[in-house]
Amino acid sequence: MKKQKFVVLIVILATMSVQVLAQKKGKFVLNTNEVPEVTHVNLNDFPKGEVLPMFDGWGGMAVDINRTPAGTDFSPLLEGLENDKCQVPHWGYVIEGAVRIIYENGEEEVFSEGEAFFMKPGHTAIVEKDLFLVSFSPEHGMHDLADHLSEKVAAMQNPQ
Repeated sequence: MKKQKFVVLIVILATMSVQVLAQKKGKFVLNTNEVPEVTHVNLNDFPKGEVLPMFDGWGGMAVDINRTPAGTDFSPLLEGLENDKCQVPHWGYVIEGAVRIIYENGEEEVFSEGEAFFMKPGHTAIVEKDLFLVSFSPEHGMHDLADHLSEKVAAMQNPQ
């Protein structure tokens, strides 16, 4: 029995180590065998009243929606993160509007209505036209990002 527990412990530690090492090298591991509780969701069913409405548990990915008015600059919300930029990669689709992405190296690009996109880590954004997009991102990074954004918004709404 002790030998079996030891083997199980070694397997768990090895699995966790592989995932941590992969994440440290700029990679993340998708678990395509993990069947999410929710396998599809209507845009109208995303959580309400959250800074970053999202569902996670999709094999290591989270899906979120972003509805943001023109003129919104995300930079103040990202202050305090590494290099004051979002370090989470995002894949998605712009349903309406346009957003300008500004990377740490100064490179800029605009994602517009009807476009699928990949947003590299190390970015901020300014909404050019009222925005509605859906994106998919590694859930381990999205939880930290959502917590950070919620804290920033709360601090802005209740300055001390």
